[in-house]
Amino acid sequence: MRRALRALPMLAIVLCIVAVATLLFLQRNTFHAFSALHGPAEPSLVAPPEPSSWQGYSHKSYAHKSHAQGDVSRLALLLTDETAAWPGVVSALKSIGVPFVVTDDVTRATRHHVVLAYPMIAGSVLNGDELRALRAHVEDGGVLIATQVLGGGMQDLFGFESVTESRSHYAVTFSDDDPLTTWLDHPHEQTVLLGHPDDPASWLGTQVYHGAEHVLARFQDDGPALITRQQAGGGTTYALGFDPGFFILRAQNDRNQEAYRQYANGYEPSVDVWLRWLHFLYHRHEPLSVTLNTVPAGRDLSVVVTLDVDYAHSMQNMAAYHALFDTHDIGATFFIQTKYFRDFQDQGFFNDASLSLLRALSQGGMEIASHTVSHTDMYAEVPLGSGKEVFPDYQPRVRRTGDTRGATVLGEMRVSKYLLEHVIDAEVVSFRPGYLATPPSLPQALAATGYRYSSSVTAGNVTTHLPYRLMYDRRYSARTDIWEFPIAVEDEFPPDMDQRLDEALALAEQLAQYGGSYVILVHPDVLDHKYRFLAQVIPVLKDNARFGAWFGTLREFGDWWRARDAVTVDMQRVDQQTLMRLDVPQALEGLTLTLPADLTPVAGLPAGALVRDGQLILPRVEGELRILLEPAG
Repeated sequence: MRRALRALPMLAIVLCIVAVATLLFLQRNTFHAFSALHGPAEPSLVAPPEPSSWQGYSHKSYAHKSHAQGDVSRLALLLTDETAAWPGVVSALKSIGVPFVVTDDVTRATRHHVVLAYPMIAGSVLNGDELRALRAHVEDGGVLIATQVLGGGMQDLFGFESVTESRSHYAVTFSDDDPLTTWLDHPHEQTVLLGHPDDPASWLGTQVYHGAEHVLARFQDDGPALITRQQAGGGTTYALGFDPGFFILRAQNDRNQEAYRQYANGYEPSVDVWLRWLHFLYHRHEPLSVTLNTVPAGRDLSVVVTLDVDYAHSMQNMAAYHALFDTHDIGATFFIQTKYFRDFQDQGFFNDASLSLLRALSQGGMEIASHTVSHTDMYAEVPLGSGKEVFPDYQPRVRRTGDTRGATVLGEMRVSKYLLEHVIDAEVVSFRPGYLATPPSLPQALAATGYRYSSSVTAGNVTTHLPYRLMYDRRYSARTDIWEFPIAVEDEFPPDMDQRLDEALALAEQLAQYGGSYVILVHPDVLDHKYRFLAQVIPVLKDNARFGAWFGTLREFGDWWRARDAVTVDMQRVDQQTLMRLDVPQALEGLTLTLPADLTPVAGLPAGALVRDGQLILPRVEGELRILLEPAG
């Protein structure tokens, strides 16, 4: 099939496919295939929130392993207040691939060379012995990164005279001539937003370090926001003037009051800058630093093409887009609205004519995912529902914009998933709501209905271009097992998509600098400019040496990311050699690690492993690996 497609002019193929699909669709606009269906049978029960426990990331969780002493190569997250938004810091470290442990024991933390004290350093959370131990750690050559240094007599250690708290800051600008910050070279990296400039209610609580010796970044009023001090004994301190855990979760939970410069189709890295900052400091200061890359197979960019099929003409056009993806040998994710009724928005297009189209997509390597039943613009406001909604009794109706009757959060998820799985005879695990309307209950509702992956927000809106785990009720204390994949490029903002190819490639190039994910959203209601955009951008991202991007469906990328999240890695000196211990609980292909610059693997590599430019690219692996490294050269 693929050889035949490549041998014929693409335009002729597309026209033929659209003509045939249109004829079939119009001739068979019936619903007989679904008349005998009734389900799903099992209810969807929303579990109550279980506050996340930091002990799950503590040293104790590794105590059963023979290499329990090897984890001192990790960053130590010293938790000084367990009620803080520490899941935000864990999310940051997990996403950017920095190995870590969490502990509330200063003695345990200071066995590690790099210590991050969070959420604060103050006499109210650390006693005199603990404060002296942190000071000794730095004086002995260790590294101490701290957020919100409020007291404890530590001013001299961090190199400032006094600190004041404030709620008058909304932006941080990094120094443009300091070696510690010049790697931030995009204007949106050099100045990051903490809140919306015109909405003081969105501004964070901050700390200003007056009289600082070495300032790396300043608030918009010139107050020192990030400072550092090099100690005579070789140790280094850093102090950050706000709570990064709360900041990260607020953004990822879509509660940052639109604190962005561009909602979509642009580079908005206000969260990613702080993730990359921790990554930079870890590699700079830990001699045995090793990190997990964010893209499979040693690539620099992950690309996921998604299509929202929520219009009758979109159903007709699916085959043409499928042919395009088949030509370029990539998979894509089709979010399908299971509209089995007529209402204000459109006719019922999930019908008998849909069956062969959807099965052809699934059998051709495309992912079929849910885009709800009703595609209501009010999804963020409808009730949660009983979790017992079934087809055909579930009959939501959009009467007009802002007026939807009979829809529930769970009903839209349950019934659409049931119908799609019946059609394609495969599990449906990915979800996107219409209008990207995200109710607070979205994470736990997805978990209750059997989904694993969501792509329901734009990267600009949540100011991160990396995947992350959703929080229960989109709040701060309980993590769910649902992964969110923010949308980088979409099709509804002007100008037409094929008129902003250069802008889209510039964004891809920026994300490739740190392994960002590049999720494209297209509504296949038309071919013309949307089809032309994909036909142009896919070969550039896939085949051009500048990118050489990894392509996959949302499910494929989600499965890879989920397996990566479970990986642990430790480094330990053994005489003149270094032993890397890698634990991969779930089978994973293309895991890539960035190694210390002066070390190279010499033994223990699985067949098919590749070492390139300081990176170790692994084939499909599972279980425990022991890899020996020696000084390069």
